[in-house]
Amino acid sequence: MNNRTDKRGGVTLRSVLIGFAFVPVNVYLVVQWETVWGAQYPTTMGIFFNAIFCLFLVAVFNLPFKKLVPEKALSQGELLTIYIVLLTAITVSGHDFTQGLFCSLGTVGWFATPENEWAAIFGKYLPEWLTVSDHSVLREFYEGESSLYTSHYIKAWLEPMIWWTLFLTVLAVTTICINVIIRKQWIEREKLTYPLVQLPYEMTREDALQSFFKNRLLWIGFGIAAGIDILNGLNYLYGMFPAIPLGYDLGTHFTDRPWSAMGSFRVQVNPYAIGLAFAIPLDLQFSCWLLFLIWKAQWIMGSAAGLNLPGYPFVDQQILGAYLGIAAVALWMGRRPLWQIMMKVIGLRSDIDDSGEPMRYRTAVLGTLLGITSLVLFSCRAGMSALFAIFFFLIYFTIVFSYTRMRAELGPPLQGIHYAGPIQLMVAVLGSRGISAQTFTAAAPYWPLTKELRNTPTPFQLESFKLAERAGMDTRKLWKVMALTTFIGIFVTFWAFLQLNYKWGGIGAWRGNSAYITMERWITNPVEPDSSFIVAAAFGFLFVLLNTVMRLRFMWWHLHPLGYPLAGYYHFEKLWFPFFISWAVKMMILKYGGIKLYRKAFPLFMGLVLGEFVIGSLWGIIGLLTSKPTYAFKSW
Repeated sequence: MNNRTDKRGGVTLRSVLIGFAFVPVNVYLVVQWETVWGAQYPTTMGIFFNAIFCLFLVAVFNLPFKKLVPEKALSQGELLTIYIVLLTAITVSGHDFTQGLFCSLGTVGWFATPENEWAAIFGKYLPEWLTVSDHSVLREFYEGESSLYTSHYIKAWLEPMIWWTLFLTVLAVTTICINVIIRKQWIEREKLTYPLVQLPYEMTREDALQSFFKNRLLWIGFGIAAGIDILNGLNYLYGMFPAIPLGYDLGTHFTDRPWSAMGSFRVQVNPYAIGLAFAIPLDLQFSCWLLFLIWKAQWIMGSAAGLNLPGYPFVDQQILGAYLGIAAVALWMGRRPLWQIMMKVIGLRSDIDDSGEPMRYRTAVLGTLLGITSLVLFSCRAGMSALFAIFFFLIYFTIVFSYTRMRAELGPPLQGIHYAGPIQLMVAVLGSRGISAQTFTAAAPYWPLTKELRNTPTPFQLESFKLAERAGMDTRKLWKVMALTTFIGIFVTFWAFLQLNYKWGGIGAWRGNSAYITMERWITNPVEPDSSFIVAAAFGFLFVLLNTVMRLRFMWWHLHPLGYPLAGYYHFEKLWFPFFISWAVKMMILKYGGIKLYRKAFPLFMGLVLGEFVIGSLWGIIGLLTSKPTYAFKSW
């Protein structure tokens, strides 16, 4: 370990301030891209391309200092602190974390009409301290061509802004505490691979000038990806330039039953996806693309059998059950260390040592309990029933726990659950008849927060601890910086969201409408418990358990349970082929060249990722400066 990194611990004042300097522009860009233009969507990815771009800029700028005045150069720990600050701020500014929730705060006040009767259904239950109903404030918020900066508007939004910022900050800090509890088990004992930390770690190594930035294969990969994106970007703006097609839908050739039932069947070749998949363990690569084909087979076999069940094969419900199964397996495998932690927390004899942890285990456990309690009390004060709130957050934290496990072990470019989150599960189990209109009204802002669950802070926090462990950083300082960055990132997101709404009018308004339309349907047309939902979720749960048992008992069983929910997620249809390509290349490299050739080839694939991330970010910045949408290298 480098002495300077070890001595300074990485988390220095200058590194934190540099990170904070990047936060406003990145948050503003995220809101502009995702909510104003509906393009790029960086926070739906497993790794944020704009964070990598900023780290690349700082790392390159730091190279001359390392060569000429090394005592003034940023250490690896400092570079990673900047990156972690960016990760934290960007994830809490995301499409499915803050932005969706903020879109619901004025929905009833503006869209209530005599026809939809929202004033009667929701109006009397809306908490005034969390929403805005004043038409004089909402008119230009939804119509645009105005400015946030009037005392009337700021006063109206200030109280909801403060309360929701505190709520989301508590939510994120609670997951920091959970990550402290599981950190040692997953990072040091099980030694999970954390594929998504490879690129930022290699970019910031103390010998990066020799080992990374002077690697010829890295720049070959960079040039291939960058060249494709530059040409396609020019074609997007000026049709005279040729474009390089990156995908084709084979499904257009399958028009007869039962083959037509599989729908879209894309063969997509995205350089960044091939590069990111290369860092994933071979058995997980294999499982992901093969299980994607198995998902398609379910559609085909259902059509061949003449099944006419609405929603078959209940993909989203199976995925939800699979994530619950992943959480159950992870808890069972870590049951002994967790028991030792609990013994230490209550003051009994334990072999667990927490002196090197980001915080004491007692603090982490108490923080988790206090955090969940605060979230439940907040929800109850907003009008939600206590039992609904308790089960909502238990399900939510179980899902994000399994998300974090998947990211630590698999490191996919994306993951998610489509419209099968905590609220849907509770309605499926209980039916909506027994849930009050007041509870549904209070739950409406949580709907856009959990309907997809693509970006949640939890896995990024644990990956930050993994980077800190590898670079010898001071995690006791780091978690406090992460907590402060969370608060700042959420507050800045709210500011950017309000400012852009008053400028453009009603950006993302459909998300708030979607939340209240769903709640209205459950209130006015109550549904009974959904047996199909429950059976499908149980199947997904059991599939994960069965595959886990098979992997533990039989060496020849190569299917990995983590691949099942990822392969079924609807966006994965554009990533299965890059996984297949990366698997085939990696298998050949390991078979004929061994680990030595794999390590030699690795920079080429990191170059593919870096090339697309740098040029993709530049196209986004050009679009922001010109107020015109530009080429988006992502395919979902």
